[in-house]
Amino acid sequence: MAVDVAWLDNMTLAELETDADRIFSRLRKEAPIAWIPALNAWIATTWRHCHEIAEDAEHFRGGTSPGHDRVFGQPNVLSAEGQTHGELRRVIDPPLRPRAFKSTLDTTVRAAVRARLDELAGRTHIDLLADYFEPVSVRCVADRFGFTHISTDRLQRWFHSLSHAAARGLVDPEAYKGGDAAAAEIREVVEDMVERLRGRPDESGISHWLHDGMPDGEVRGIEHMLPSLLIILLGGLQEPGHACGSTFLGLTTRPEQLGRVMANPALLPKAVAEGLRWLSPLFSGASRVPNRDIELSGVRLRQGDTVWLCYGSANHDEAEFGRPEIYDLDRPAHGHLAFGIGRHACSGSAFAPQIARIALEELFARHPRIRLEPDHEIIVRGWMFRGATELPVRMPR
Repeated sequence: MAVDVAWLDNMTLAELETDADRIFSRLRKEAPIAWIPALNAWIATTWRHCHEIAEDAEHFRGGTSPGHDRVFGQPNVLSAEGQTHGELRRVIDPPLRPRAFKSTLDTTVRAAVRARLDELAGRTHIDLLADYFEPVSVRCVADRFGFTHISTDRLQRWFHSLSHAAARGLVDPEAYKGGDAAAAEIREVVEDMVERLRGRPDESGISHWLHDGMPDGEVRGIEHMLPSLLIILLGGLQEPGHACGSTFLGLTTRPEQLGRVMANPALLPKAVAEGLRWLSPLFSGASRVPNRDIELSGVRLRQGDTVWLCYGSANHDEAEFGRPEIYDLDRPAHGHLAFGIGRHACSGSAFAPQIARIALEELFARHPRIRLEPDHEIIVRGWMFRGATELPVRMPR
């Protein structure tokens, strides 16, 4: 029997966007699995329930919402299971494994980071998110997949358009237009890449997608790979940059800890991990679908329902973390769920933190006196994709 939480009945998507911390804190206490009419879906908000559902392959299959299916298409790596899921992961994962990208970190990735900082040289006031973190993120991830010829501005536009369509499409069909336009552009670019790589494979992610496991002379069709590629481009282009933003913003709330990280860059991996826990970019970026009616913690889930796993909320579960609302570099070691868990965990969970580490390391080395604009309110929003809307900073010379 569903929990009766009357205050949810009239809640709007706008409230979820702007007041997620308060809403999800209340849900964790009152209704850890709750029906949200505005989403036409269930939401799981605690560490235990997110773990339990994500790892239960018997009762739950991978899922996307109807809105996601509208944006990305099928089959895609988020909802596929069995052989199809295995085949997709076998071509998606290899370029994103540490042994595959480790040699590029201090060459390709660091070079891209330094190049962006060079472009910003002389500027003393920037939006750190839009002017640095996002451009570095999209550049490094796109280059890894072979989109070296696509401009950074265009890559940012792609991920913003796909993100807006995925988060808003069900309540605002106009939002799909930008996502459709981005998907059409990406298809055109990939079609050109397929023709070039068909007989001349290289080490790019797209080349691996085309050739790995295929008979000699054959490549995978674009229809098979494009839906998952759109998902990879959305999450992959976004998450490293927003991991940087979460970490930087968190450190600014603890000036002493920021000073320690600047003085000792070896602390950056821990700082980034805490940033991802404290303000998870993919706050509710995963869902599951019951493959039969099932009761869980007194709630009856129906076959075919969408259940959003709110990993960002689980990362603030008071049963797991002491004072979870506080960014704390000295927090006792504890894993986080920013990249999900189980068979549908994010493929970029190793690569994204490395991009964030290098981006912050180079930023702090070049601008040790960087600070937020003191009179500017930082607004954090989003229930699906969550982060600061902007990070205006001063970079004294």
